[in-house]
Parts: sequence; structure tokens; C-alpha cells
Amino acid sequence: MFTQTLQTIVRSIDNPLNGILPNFTIFGAEFTLLWQKLLAGVWGIGIILAVVFLIIGIIKMASASSGGNPNDYKVARNQAMWAGISLGVLAALAIIVGAILAVFG
Repeated sequence: MFTQTLQTIVRSIDNPLNGILPNFTIFGAEFTLLWQKLLAGVWGIGIILAVVFLIIGIIKMASASSGGNPNDYKVARNQAMWAGISLGVLAALAIIVGAILAVFG
């Protein structure tokens, strides 16, 4: 009895967000320009840092391969690998976010 009543209540509730889309222009053009500039700046800094870490990882790999310590090489390879993955994700961030919004939006 209780389960049937609960199912009836849940079925009768309409989605209050149906048809509503995010809109950042409500705060004005200056705000939109500001948050877009800030996001672009942070994104650019992230790409630069990923490139720096990738270069450092590759240099460490080169020095570790001549040093003869396999553990140092493995650590350097992991650093370079994660920096490369991070760079790839940062480069494709707009596509990734767009795909997520297209699938779930």
C-alpha cells in the first residue's frame, strides 16, 4: 500500500528544471567577459605547467637511463606519462566538456 502511494507521488511530480538552460548573460556582459578571461588564463597556465612537467620528465628519463637505476627511470617515465596525459586532457578540455554536456544535457 505504502509503496503504491509513493510510486504515485513520484510519478506525479514534474521536473522543475525541464526546459531551463544555464545562462551566464544574466549577470551582464562585463561579468561574462571576466569569467571567460579568467577561465582562459587558468586553462593556459595549466597547459604551460603540463608542458613544463613533460619536459622535466623527459629530461629525467634521459638522465636516469644513463645512470643505470631502473627505479629512477620508472619514476621519471611515470612523471612524463602523467604530464603527457594531463596535456592531452587540457588540450581537449573544450571537446570533453562539450561531449559531456551533449550526452547528459
